[in-house]
Amino acid sequence: MRLSGSETASATNGYWSGAIPEVITGVATDTRDFESGQVFLALRGPSFDGHAFASTVAEQAQALIGDHQGVSLWAGLDNSKLEVGDTLQALGDIAHAWRIHLSATTIIAISGSYGKTSLRSMLETGFAAMGFKVAATRANFNNLVGVPQTLLRIPVDADIAVVECGISECGEMARLAAMVQPDIAVLTGITAAHSEGLGRLSGVVREKALLLDSLNDGGWCALGQDVAALMRENHIAVPEQALAVDDAHDDNSYETEVVRWQLDDCELTLAYQGQYHHVTLALPARHWAENFAFTASIMLRFLHDRECLYTLPDVANALAGWQPLAGRMHRCEGKNGMLVLDDSYNANPVSMQAAIDTLRALPGNRIAILGDMAELGEVSESAHAGLDINGLNCVYLIGRQMQVLAEKHAEARWFSTTEEALSVLTNASFVVGDTVLVKASRSMALETVVTLLCSGEVANAL
Repeated sequence: MRLSGSETASATNGYWSGAIPEVITGVATDTRDFESGQVFLALRGPSFDGHAFASTVAEQAQALIGDHQGVSLWAGLDNSKLEVGDTLQALGDIAHAWRIHLSATTIIAISGSYGKTSLRSMLETGFAAMGFKVAATRANFNNLVGVPQTLLRIPVDADIAVVECGISECGEMARLAAMVQPDIAVLTGITAAHSEGLGRLSGVVREKALLLDSLNDGGWCALGQDVAALMRENHIAVPEQALAVDDAHDDNSYETEVVRWQLDDCELTLAYQGQYHHVTLALPARHWAENFAFTASIMLRFLHDRECLYTLPDVANALAGWQPLAGRMHRCEGKNGMLVLDDSYNANPVSMQAAIDTLRALPGNRIAILGDMAELGEVSESAHAGLDINGLNCVYLIGRQMQVLAEKHAEARWFSTTEEALSVLTNASFVVGDTVLVKASRSMALETVVTLLCSGEVANAL
């Protein structure tokens, strides 16, 4: 980023005390990873107040940003100070001010109940392989704190920026969408995930769809499987220029903009306007195949809009180097030569079932270690009970929510906590030919199970 002090004050409706910085090149909100020369912006939370920590970085900080109450605590600090009404809002305002400078960068915003990170990493891989300079969300920086930080790290010469937008409460998407102001908005798929905070499936649909309301002039959206149908069911207009999987013509249509796909074991066949291409996936994962085709569709639309003469094979070959990120169906070699599928980063009903189905399609002894799916609200019991775990050789279920599924399957082993499961799994014997899937919501900390299966260590795991 590169904003003047005056621009920053204008964007936030704040006012400076002390010298106004000529140029601000970085804003940090955490003293633990603060870099000298940055501006420190103090956030407030239910159990912390960043203003109280400003003194630890004051000597290295170019300036400080705080609210009225916080700035009053800094009277003894010599730094220039920008006083704003609300520091979280100010962070977003500063990020949007920088986003306006990124006129040469195509901003792709991604939301949805599942598949955001996989799609983001596929787009990043594919576009980078084709020679574009790509910036993208890192780790889980996809909320009201993380999205601004992602925007502020986008260099002015980036060709494309891929920004994840995750929400769990009403009102968050409107703020994120206005902040990002995307050129392309993508909704991967929508389920009742986070319905606890968003109000049933209809509430999730309405909130997610707000991402489309802040599209830049001339922008367009891409809608994954069933998204357009859900929008229409909830009386939300689907934009005329939408690239919607639901609205694709029949499989043999030459005109459709959507890449069609078929998966046979690990062999993926793609079809697009009379072109065909074959790709070999590392796993027989239908959700990977769906994401691969959806990503290719988005890339081809982007390239064709710019009159770039790329074909389906060009795009598919660019995507061929994609690898899943850690915690998202990542293949790991476990003890005694077993295969561990680490999908421990997060879970919702759609992604959980997709992972189980992938495991079921593999040869050998198939073992699932599954934990609770969080933030499902009133549909939690039915969502857990409705999981299909038939056809697996062994199933371990962890957490209070998973108890309802265990009651339906007497052969499954149930544990109330991750700690209980770890104590049993420490002595479990897995061998070559065994494939173990580990999946749950982040709150279950099942990465500790992955660590145990791969290294045999549980010390300091929880």
